[in-house]
Amino acid sequence: MSLLRPTHLITATVLGAGTMGAQIAAHLANAGIRTFLLDMVPRDTPAGAPKAARNALALAALQQLLKAKPAAYTDPGHAARITPGNLEDDLERACAASDLVIEAVVERLDIKQTLFTRVAAAAGPHAILSSNTSGLGIGAIAEGLPEAARARLVGMHFFNPPRYMHLLEVVPSRHSDPAVVAELANFSDRVLGKGVVLCRDTPNFIGNRVGTAEMLLTFTTTAAGDYSVEEVDLLNGPLMGRPRTASYRLGDLVGIDVVGHVIRNLAAVLSSDPASPDFDELHQLMVVPPMIEQMLQRRLLGDKTKSGFYRKQGKAIQTLDLHTLEYRDNKPAVFPELAEVATIRDLGKRVAAALRAPGRAGEFLRKVYLPLFNYAAARVGVICDTAKQIDDAMCWGYGWQLGPFALMDAAGVAWCAEQLTAMSLAPAPALRELVTAQGPAARWYAGRPSAPTVFVPGAGPTPITTPAGVLILAAAKDTRGELHSNKTASLIDIGDGIACLEFRGKMNVLDDGAVTMLGEALPTLARIGGFRGLVIGNQGENFCAGADLRTILAAAEARDFATLERAVATLQNALMDLRHGDLPVVVAPHGLTLGGGVEVTLHGDAVVANSELYMGLVEIGVGLLPAGGGLKEMARRASEWAAQVPDGDPYPFVRRAFENAAAGKVSTSAHEARALGFLTPGDSVVFHRARVVAEAKRRAIGLAEAGYVPPDRAAAIALTSPGRGASLLMGAQMFFWGGYASAHDQKIAQKIAQVLCGGMTGKPSATAQELLDREREAFCSLAGEPATVARIKHMLETGKPLRN
Repeated sequence: MSLLRPTHLITATVLGAGTMGAQIAAHLANAGIRTFLLDMVPRDTPAGAPKAARNALALAALQQLLKAKPAAYTDPGHAARITPGNLEDDLERACAASDLVIEAVVERLDIKQTLFTRVAAAAGPHAILSSNTSGLGIGAIAEGLPEAARARLVGMHFFNPPRYMHLLEVVPSRHSDPAVVAELANFSDRVLGKGVVLCRDTPNFIGNRVGTAEMLLTFTTTAAGDYSVEEVDLLNGPLMGRPRTASYRLGDLVGIDVVGHVIRNLAAVLSSDPASPDFDELHQLMVVPPMIEQMLQRRLLGDKTKSGFYRKQGKAIQTLDLHTLEYRDNKPAVFPELAEVATIRDLGKRVAAALRAPGRAGEFLRKVYLPLFNYAAARVGVICDTAKQIDDAMCWGYGWQLGPFALMDAAGVAWCAEQLTAMSLAPAPALRELVTAQGPAARWYAGRPSAPTVFVPGAGPTPITTPAGVLILAAAKDTRGELHSNKTASLIDIGDGIACLEFRGKMNVLDDGAVTMLGEALPTLARIGGFRGLVIGNQGENFCAGADLRTILAAAEARDFATLERAVATLQNALMDLRHGDLPVVVAPHGLTLGGGVEVTLHGDAVVANSELYMGLVEIGVGLLPAGGGLKEMARRASEWAAQVPDGDPYPFVRRAFENAAAGKVSTSAHEARALGFLTPGDSVVFHRARVVAEAKRRAIGLAEAGYVPPDRAAAIALTSPGRGASLLMGAQMFFWGGYASAHDQKIAQKIAQVLCGGMTGKPSATAQELLDREREAFCSLAGEPATVARIKHMLETGKPLRN
């Protein structure tokens, strides 16, 4: 029975309700899968004890999932899809009912083997069996199982936390049936939304093997060069396209005990002997550093003990002195030699400059990254088939913007080989082969965006295939060009009569370029002809972070309200024209979708959203209210939904919209965005971000082929009564009296209520344009307030809201 069928028809079992097992179960539940979560019976619990007592560990895990930060569930209601149980009483029954069994118990081979013997006997012949082991051999776990069960056992290594970390390493053993591996990989991609990397069955697979190598090189270079924790985290952070957690902060997040365990595990299974099949050239470094040993002895385990390389004392952050192992005040790292390098916005150019920098900064980077590049090159053909698999693992599992091979390309592959030789390190055979074949211009990645290649040792440049059901906008632009473009937005032909409007500015804010393109998209497509639908989407980190605050601030400080009003009207008109135009518009939001980004989304005929959607009308945080039609759309939806119930009163929906906008609520998922009223029951949620635009295109085609008719621009919007609207004003007043809102918050909330209720004039209905006029007037009046100007400045300077 295939895993690629409606998820409510799939049953899974997760064995082990620890941190990873419980969060894997939550992610399966998010995807709609009914899941059993089993753990041991607590010690000394009698056989006749109540079920709750025998299931106590699984029940406790479910309670912790509801409290998890960040949230494990995309909707708390998904918890109902998980059935708790225990391994003694429920394993056979659960496995017999399951299509997928995932083991996530303690990392001991004997325990896993014993458990899988029971699983193999209980599970149906169609069930796929998997282990979430982070480093034990899948083939070793499968030993002793019946041949049919061995063929269905595949490694399924999630990264923590499973909901948020994109990487999933799928690890077949020599026994695994290729058809089973393909089905599991496809399911993990399409249903669970994971970035699947196929790994060979080698110690620690790909991500943790290469990630541990980087960590060991960093520890060694830190000690040899007497670098501080702050210095290392600056050098190994955004400078090199890595997260701000960098190295030592990442260690605190992962857990210092886990770091020690990973190092010991690798040291035990690898070898320094070049003749050994388990040879690893960094094996001599696979020793837990003395500082880590001392931290383990003192229980300085990172976030789990609130003390690691960093700790918080009150509001201050303290740092561990690596010499004394005592805490001291944080000392910001300073590298004058990087002053110019840090200003280079292009990541590839910045990496190349940083690796060539003089002084202690450049020396550190060369001693860490050049050996790491060489190590990664030596792993191709050993732990995986291609360089791209390593890069994908490091980007998706560790949050790097560029993996080791892409970093090597940025630095210059030939230059890296020369520097390795100068450091008395022999370039890896794959690296030598590439430089010999391509010379000074050697690159691991080549080709065009529509036909990319990766260099594979022994095969040369090899095509990188795009998975079925994925649409890459860069490839579409390369193939068909841009229909229309400006600095921060473009219009792309994505085939089959569908175009895509792409934002591409910083944080994809609605600046002049983006707003201009919103207004010009449909006229451009009409002029060109042959188009039947429009998708609004992009493949950046976020869909749209809202309005261009710098432009608003400039107008507000200059008291140029005429210009500000025209700008707001331009956005309103552009979005109204999209909503009521001749072509269906499908919006494809993902990531941060704030303020104006929400308003763009609300004006689509349909939405195809990524499950990780952080959506909210947050304008109150900068002293403003939504004025691109956001409040108008929430009022229109309230009217539309109210028409479907007997009393036809839009008040409950208006109140929800008021509470959302007045509190600046932001969803933690697409499912919560639906509960907040930003998405409708008919809007789609897609778990894999790379599939969102393609799915939106399919939705646009469906609307077009169904005979699309645009909604009526002049349709009446039913309003809530002034009496009920007054309750919203009273709510704002009570929050002010209670100290939960400032006077400026109260003023903004009252204006939000006035717009949503059509001015509380007593009229039963209003047109969209009347509500837009009220939005625009309220927005411009608030922009003139000194408190609003202060909020905007604070947001631009700190990235945080000011509640004055």
